[in-house]
Amino acid sequence: MRIAGRRAAVRALGLVTVSAICLTAAPKSAHAVGSENFEWHWYSRLGMAWSPVYGQNVQGASLNLLQYGIGGRYEEGDYSEPSFVAHVVKGATPDDFYVKSEMTFAIWNQYGGPFMQPASNGGQSITVQFNQAYIEAGNFLVPGLSVWGGAKFFREQYAPIGDYFYLDDLSGQGGGIKYGGLQLAILGYRGFGATTPPYNVDVNGDAPGGSLERFRTIFAGNYKAEFGGEAKHHVKVHGEFHVLPAAKLSEGFAVPETAPADFGGVIGAKLHLGLGQGNFSDTAVRFGTGIANGAAGGAKTYQTWGAPNDEGTFAGSFGIEAVEHLGFRFGDAVALEGLATFHYTKAAYEADGAATPADPLLEKQMDFSVQANATIFAHKNFHPVVEASFQGRKDGERDLGTAVKVSVVPTLVPTGELSVGARPHFKLIYSLAIYNDAAKEQAMSGYLARVGASATTGSNVGQYIGARTDWYF
Repeated sequence: MRIAGRRAAVRALGLVTVSAICLTAAPKSAHAVGSENFEWHWYSRLGMAWSPVYGQNVQGASLNLLQYGIGGRYEEGDYSEPSFVAHVVKGATPDDFYVKSEMTFAIWNQYGGPFMQPASNGGQSITVQFNQAYIEAGNFLVPGLSVWGGAKFFREQYAPIGDYFYLDDLSGQGGGIKYGGLQLAILGYRGFGATTPPYNVDVNGDAPGGSLERFRTIFAGNYKAEFGGEAKHHVKVHGEFHVLPAAKLSEGFAVPETAPADFGGVIGAKLHLGLGQGNFSDTAVRFGTGIANGAAGGAKTYQTWGAPNDEGTFAGSFGIEAVEHLGFRFGDAVALEGLATFHYTKAAYEADGAATPADPLLEKQMDFSVQANATIFAHKNFHPVVEASFQGRKDGERDLGTAVKVSVVPTLVPTGELSVGARPHFKLIYSLAIYNDAAKEQAMSGYLARVGASATTGSNVGQYIGARTDWYF
């Protein structure tokens, strides 16, 4: 164990040293570090957190009712995402043929607590996975046409203050093409653990763990059309078709009643208005049906919600997502960003009566959030942030839980760049959330669950104190 600890310490020291070198070499704005044919990008956030009330570890325990960044991301846990890009063939101009390959890792702590100690996460394991590993050929056959294959971020719409990708986040493994404003892709997803619908299925009754694994295929496409000249407004239309085959082996094996073939569809659209001086408004709506009903709490469409109907399918279920994202800049004084979200999901399962709190087969789910963020450029190296949100969530027939949340975040910006995107950031964080009784009794947030809130214990007030360093280049 001592040897393993020393090795982990050496790895940690090496990583910190490389980080320091890269941060020193990074330019003012977030650009890649590398040579002509090689780039290294890195997003990372690392910090510490405390609960001033309970004196226990609340690292990564969000105060939000949705337990993610929607409603405010300042309580997010440690995360690191290094990315490497190799320009296999690099043209002299953007219109020339090119081939590039990109590989992106995601690294986070599996059990909470600090990301890195003398032994990573106190000797417990951290999770490392590929987020991207793909190759792409551009200006291939005809100018403007690109093709890719592998695992890739297939997403575009993003609201930074909620750390929220919406409308078209289908990042996954497969392949696709892009030509002008048109994108088409075929993507595959596998399930693991307890999933709905079930992916691992026992078709002959002799394998408790499942003798067959099903695979979801998604056919996705979207088109973006610009208008308005220099204003660069655009409309984007997005669609998906999901296919999950029936669970069967070969002739003679019956399809289990709980695992028939199932399907889903998605249609959505976004309107972007460029309001000048970097100001903007993005309005998006998405509707998904069947196994593509994922929407609750900002879920992706393939994260099917609820329980199936009597036939074992999700026919009759649906999910709705609506998003409004705004950004305004007032000279060198302040930058404002706003985000409003609404999600409503109805399962295929129809309850005979009101669902009890212990019933996991809830018929419907609804959540909403309204969030505003102000970055004040008090000095080129000091950008304090004030953020407020109002959130609500209702699971089935349970009472509506609500939270009012405020974060105050003094922020140092060494580069002196007057931008909300300037990095690195050195932050002190204080967040306060006031919950209604329903939110506290149902322990709706990660923070409430961590401190043991229930109908008879805990407080309606949540507090979080933290410090964090953010960087990307």
